[in-house]
Amino acid sequence: MLVAGVGTASAAPGVTPADVTLKLAPGGSTTIAKTVSTPAIPPKPDIAFLIDTTGSMGGVIANVRTNANTILSNVASAQPDAQFAVAEYKDAADATPFRVAQDLTANQADVTNGLNSLAATGGGDFPEDGINGLFQVASGAVGFRPNSSRIVLLIGDAPSHDPSNSHTLANAISALQAAGITVLAFDLAGLDSTGQATAITEATGGRLFSGLNASEVSDTILAALRNLPVTVTHKLRDCDPKLTVSLTPGSREVTSGDDATFTETVSVDAGAAPGSTLTCKVDFLLNDVLSPGFTETITEHVPKVTPSISTTPSGEAPAGGDVSDTATLSGGYHPTGTVTFQLFGPGDTDCETPIATRTGTVSGSGTAASGNVAAGGVGTYRWVASYSGDDANNPVTSPCGDEEVKVVKATPGITTTPSGSVPAGGAVSDAAAVSGGFHPTGSVKFQLYGPGDTDCRTPIATRTGTLSDSGAAASGDVTIGAAGVYRWTATYSGDDDNNSVTSPCSEEQVTVTPQRLTGRAYGLTASASLAGLQLVNIARTPDTGPVSTTSTGTTSVPCTATLSGLISAHALCAKVATTEFPGKSVATASIDDTTIGITGIPVITVKTIKSSSTTTCAGSTGATTIASLKVGNTVVISEPTTIQPNTTVNVGVVKLVLNEQIAFTTPDKGLTVNAVHVKVDALGLAKTDVVLASAESDIGNCP
Repeated sequence: MLVAGVGTASAAPGVTPADVTLKLAPGGSTTIAKTVSTPAIPPKPDIAFLIDTTGSMGGVIANVRTNANTILSNVASAQPDAQFAVAEYKDAADATPFRVAQDLTANQADVTNGLNSLAATGGGDFPEDGINGLFQVASGAVGFRPNSSRIVLLIGDAPSHDPSNSHTLANAISALQAAGITVLAFDLAGLDSTGQATAITEATGGRLFSGLNASEVSDTILAALRNLPVTVTHKLRDCDPKLTVSLTPGSREVTSGDDATFTETVSVDAGAAPGSTLTCKVDFLLNDVLSPGFTETITEHVPKVTPSISTTPSGEAPAGGDVSDTATLSGGYHPTGTVTFQLFGPGDTDCETPIATRTGTVSGSGTAASGNVAAGGVGTYRWVASYSGDDANNPVTSPCGDEEVKVVKATPGITTTPSGSVPAGGAVSDAAAVSGGFHPTGSVKFQLYGPGDTDCRTPIATRTGTLSDSGAAASGDVTIGAAGVYRWTATYSGDDDNNSVTSPCSEEQVTVTPQRLTGRAYGLTASASLAGLQLVNIARTPDTGPVSTTSTGTTSVPCTATLSGLISAHALCAKVATTEFPGKSVATASIDDTTIGITGIPVITVKTIKSSSTTTCAGSTGATTIASLKVGNTVVISEPTTIQPNTTVNVGVVKLVLNEQIAFTTPDKGLTVNAVHVKVDALGLAKTDVVLASAESDIGNCP
C-alpha cells in the first residue's frame, strides 16, 4: 500500500535537491522539501527464477526461454548491477525435486543457459513441491549478495504439498522473511488454488499475478519487476555536531519508479561558531541499499557577527615621551586577529595622515594594545583603532576624535634592567632606558656596589654608556667576584632638553651564586663470588660519603687501621676538601699496603697507593702514585711511580686498570679517579671486582 507524500516520478533517479547551501544564524533552523525519485527497478536486484518444471509447464518454460534475453536486458539496462539465478522444483516423487540450474551471476549468457537447461518432466500428482523450493532458495541454495534487493519469481500451475519435503508453508515464509526476499508469484491456473501463493506474497511484500496463460508470463514478469514496493529510508553521515538534521517521516514505501517525499529540518546549534562551515551528508537508502546519486550534501555557512570596539588612550605625556592605546572588543564571537592603531599629530583633526602605525594581537579577553609610541612636541594627538576581523567576526573601526592625548613638557624618567643571577666569577651588566623626555641625548653612568653596601656609598666599578637614539644605554660586562647580592645605580647625565635622573639604590640587585662543590672518597671496596657463593663483600671503607657544599671546608673520616681476610689492607684514608671561591673540590684517598688473596687467583700485593681528583670551573685533573705492585710472581711496578691515566695491565686472568679516570657531566662535571681497579672474570674462577683508593670531585654552577 502506498502512503501520503508519494507520486509519479518526474526526474531521473536520485535525491532532489542533492546539494543544499544555507546561511543560518546560530540557533536558527529551516525546513527543506526533499524528493527521492526511485528507479523503475529496485537497486542492486538479485532476481531468482524459481520455476515448476513438471510435465504441464512446457509452454511456460518455452515462453520464458524465448523472451529471456529481453527480460534480462531490460532489467540490466535499468539496474546495471543486477544479477540472476535459475532454480527449478518438481514433485517429491521425482528423482530431483529441487535443483539450482544457475547460481547468481551477472553473465546473461550463463543465465540463459540455465533457463535452457530446464525440461518439463515428472509430477505424479496435482500438488508439487514449491514450498520446499522456496525454503531451499531462502536457506542458502542461492547465494544472494549482502544488501541486495532480493526477488524470487515463483512460476507454477499447481499448489505445493504442505509439508513439502518436511517443510511447512510457515517454515518457508519464515525463511523468506529472514532472508529479506520478496516473492512475485505467477499463477498458471492453479498455483494459488489453496491460497498458498497469496499467503507467501502478502507475507513477503510481493504480488500475485493470477489467471495467466503461458504466452503472458514473460511480459508479466517484466511489468512486475517495474512495480515493486521500495522502502526509502535515510541515514546521517559525517555530520558536524553543531548541525542537527532530521527528516519526517522516518521512511516511505513507494512503488519502484515513483517519488518519495520528506520534510527535512536543519538546525544550527546556538553555540555554533560564526563564520564556521558545518556539513552533513544524508544517505537515502532504497531497500537498505545506497546507490550513487542518492546522497544529499548540506553545507551551512554560519554568518559572521560584528563586534563593537571601545578604546582607552594613555594619559597626558611629556614631550618626547611615550603614548599608547588599548582597544577592547565586545559583542563578538571570541574575536581573534589584530587591531591596527594609527596615531595622528596635532592639527590633523580629521585623522587623515598617521604619524605612526602599530599592530596589536587580540588577547583571549578581547583586548589589544598598541605598545608605546614616542610622541613629538607639545599638542593634542589622536588615536584611531581598526579591528581586522577574523573568520567569525567582521571588521570595525573607532571614530576619529574619540581618543585624544595631550603632550606637555616634562622631566624624563629612567628605567633599568640589570642582568640576571650569575655564578661567582661571572659577568654582570646593567641597561638603562631614558623615557619621557624629548629626544634625550648624552650618557648614563653605571655604578656597581658590592655585598653589604646597601646604601650604595662606595662603588666597586664604574662604567659609562652612551645614550642611543632610542634612549637606551648599556654598562657592558663587569667581571664579578665572590657570591652575594650586588647593586647597580644608573645616572642619566641630562642634556639641553632633559634633566638628569638617577635610579634609586637597591632597585637593581644582582644575585651572584656560589659554586656547588661535591665529591666523595673511599679507601677500598671489593666483591668476589664463585658458583653463586659470596666469598668477599666489602663496602666502601673508609668512606666520606657524598659531600655537597657551597662553602670552604674539609670532610674526612678516621683512617681504617687494618682490614683482614681474603683481602687485607692497612692505613686506609679518605678526604674531601672544598674552597668556596674560586670554587675548587679536591678528593684524596690512600692505602699503605694491600694484599688480595682470592682462591685460584694469583696473590696481588700493592704498596703505598694514593689517588686524587681535583675539579674547578676550568676542568678536572686526576693523579695516582703507586709505590709497588705485584701479581703472583709478576712485578708490575717496582718503585714509586706516577701512573698515566687509564693504564691497563693484564697478568694472566687478572685485569688491572691503574689510575682509572672516569669523567662525567651528570649532574655536574667532574672526575672519578680509581688508583687500582682489579677485575677477574674467567670461567671456573671467582668473579672478582676490587677498587683501591677512589677519589671523586665535581663542581656545578660555573660561569
